[in-house]
Amino acid sequence: MTIDELASEYEKQYNNLNAKMDGLRPLLSVYTGEDLYKLRAKIKTYYNMACECKCISTLLTHYYDEEDEND
Repeated sequence: MTIDELASEYEKQYNNLNAKMDGLRPLLSVYTGEDLYKLRAKIKTYYNMACECKCISTLLTHYYDEEDEND
């Protein structure tokens, strides 16, 4: 697997996690109490995972770019 393919896989996971969050968000206005707390925790976990996937995808995509053009 190449770095570009790996970056693409992370980007796909980022999109999958965003889709999961989009599916759960409407439930925020329906759930209450402990169920709402658990839902928010699940969405926060997905959000954190999505951020990590996006960050890794970006790092891999630009892995071979010049570190700094001023150096």
